Amino acid sequence: MYSLTYQLLRVIGSPFINLDYKFKVDEITTLYNYARKNRMPLLYLESLNRVGEIGSLEKEYEKLKKKLKKIEEAVSQFSNKLNRWGVEYAFFKSIKPYREVTVDIDILVFGSEYLNVIRKMKDAGYKFLARGPLSSTFRDSKADVDFDVYDEVGVSHIVYLDKDVLENFVGERKLSNGEVVRSLLPEADLLAVVAHSVLKEQMYVLSEYYTTLYYLVNMRDDALNSFLYLADECKLRLAVETHLGITALLHKEVYGTFPPCLAKLTKMLKKNHLELPHGIGKGFSMPYKYRSIIIVKAFLEKFGEEKARRSLALQALNMCNPKFAFSVIDKTLYHIRRKTY
Repeated sequence: MYSLTYQLLRVIGSPFINLDYKFKVDEITTLYNYARKNRMPLLYLESLNRVGEIGSLEKEYEKLKKKLKKIEEAVSQFSNKLNRWGVEYAFFKSIKPYREVTVDIDILVFGSEYLNVIRKMKDAGYKFLARGPLSSTFRDSKADVDFDVYDEVGVSHIVYLDKDVLENFVGERKLSNGEVVRSLLPEADLLAVVAHSVLKEQMYVLSEYYTTLYYLVNMRDDALNSFLYLADECKLRLAVETHLGITALLHKEVYGTFPPCLAKLTKMLKKNHLELPHGIGKGFSMPYKYRSIIIVKAFLEKFGEEKARRSLALQALNMCNPKFAFSVIDKTLYHIRRKTY
């Protein structure tokens, strides 16, 4: 009996190989729920549709395509507003290198324009939902999507990705509707995905597997070098090794091959092997929660960076406030209990 992870990855395939036969799915609805749990429902349904196996999920497929269209229109409209406001910004982490719906869109504001953007969004009619130490959330009710606007990339007060470094890695991204928006370059966006996975969500979902593969398949040596430069500059080497280790392990187990670019990265990392995860189990059940020791080591490495150290000190200071401390503890317990994000 094949595991759900194996079935899902065989149905969708890999950008590094061409499957020469159809992989028959007996329970397409069960697998769809598994794809949703791993934050990649549209990618799965498009794969089923491509091989003529969409069946009873055709209505759901059409609904998701319509939702994606609305989301991309909302992204384009917001991008145009940011351009008119003269703001330096980049979409990051949420515009996938494949077609996929999302519940929120992340925008990083460079320089000191964050508060100005917040005011202008309120004036423009976006519904304000919440504000945290490093970001604010607004809703586009028409598109039914949230915009998370970041002053710094982090969790609570802790900055885990320095925007001053990322500012040098901004380019353009074409959406599936043909519109072009400002986004982090693939190597920087991939690092943001890895950092978010390991340090914030502390969980690997299969949407990250495909984000990694679809970015890497188009990266040449200069982009791979930039990716590793950013990992070292941002003190995220362990997070990168762990994330790539899981990705490589899954690809090898499902397809029997090791993607050439991962082999290159292994060599460039100067390790004999990528660190493979413990505790995934024979069935490769996903999402996978990173081990606590990995999280601790990743944060310890991160605090070798000055901005991260300053933000940790600020976090410690704010923990003296009982209301804030209880909020952090409550969120931490939720992270421990949850099955996905």
